[in-house]
Amino acid sequence: MRRMLVICALIGAVLVPSALAADPTPADFKNAAKYCKAARESKGVAAFQTQYGTNKNKRNAFGKCVSATNRAKAKAAKDDDDEKADDAAEAKATAACKKEQSDNAAKFAQDYKNFGQCVKDKKNES
Repeated sequence: MRRMLVICALIGAVLVPSALAADPTPADFKNAAKYCKAARESKGVAAFQTQYGTNKNKRNAFGKCVSATNRAKAKAAKDDDDEKADDAAEAKATAACKKEQSDNAAKFAQDYKNFGQCVKDKKNES
């Protein structure tokens, strides 16, 4: 009985940490190849090839992983650039509205319902 408990404890000590290990994420790695290598080691070769391999023998899985990871990173970078441009346009519109409001508050109140409406209109103009 005691021997069985020791064996179960050893098996548990080996299996539990590997089961709890988190899958790697692309942001944790410098480039896509390093991420894919870590993902292949984490998931196991068979599961990795099943996930990324697309030809009959599933041998192109690593290349597909690298390609997909690079495309995802490029799309995220483009989205980030678009967001920065949008933030800059909003800051410019906000500054223009503040100036317009301070120059002539009565006309500003007549032209716009509120400050947000002014910013929206100015942002759409540019």
